[in-house]
Amino acid sequence: MIGIFLITLFFLIKDKFVLASMGNQTIVIKIGELEESVNWLDVESLSLVQFVYPPLYRIKIKGIEKTFWFNTDNHFVNTGGFTTDLSEMGNLIQKKKRELGI
Repeated sequence: MIGIFLITLFFLIKDKFVLASMGNQTIVIKIGELEESVNWLDVESLSLVQFVYPPLYRIKIKGIEKTFWFNTDNHFVNTGGFTTDLSEMGNLIQKKKRELGI
């Protein structure tokens, strides 16, 4: 029963995970074979999911209904379940969130 539940859960969430690479101007999101380049101004929300490690981020892009999940490097601090991302990508995300008010 547990195995059936976990397999079902996997098939429900597997399409939410993407590969993301970030630069100062754009975010490149790779969904399977598709590669989408998105401007930082098109990001509606970007947040760190707590109690999950390595750091897992949730991103919502304007004009796309789906929310995507991606993770960064394994440079993080986990205290009491709360995760703080110390990776280079995590620092860029925090900087852009402050600059753009995301």
